[in-house]
Amino acid sequence: MKQFYLFYFALNLLLAAGCTSGGKQDEQVAREICDCMQPLYESYTSIKDAREDNDTESLQRFVEEMEAVNDEVSACANRIQERYGALEGEREERVKAAMQNVCPEIIATLNEAENALVQ
Repeated sequence: MKQFYLFYFALNLLLAAGCTSGGKQDEQVAREICDCMQPLYESYTSIKDAREDNDTESLQRFVEEMEAVNDEVSACANRIQERYGALEGEREERVKAAMQNVCPEIIATLNEAENALVQ
């Protein structure tokens, strides 16, 4: 469960990253956030597959890797936030919409992970 909390923290940190106004700029920020989240997406997918296969050895390995990935994602999110400032209000919504176009598979997986945390 710890990996899900780390995952959720990293997701929120990335969504707190900022952007400047404008469609192309929103899309650029969305691309950068998606790039940051790619390793997290891959780790979560690997963990999910290991859980489905009941592969406890792989699951433990992926849980350990997830912590390192979260550190990487957090550092990436900090760089984005330094570059663009805080994401809030309308800008946040525009970037989220752009992310749906830029990396829909990542967004779907993150939504799935977030729903798993809520349950």
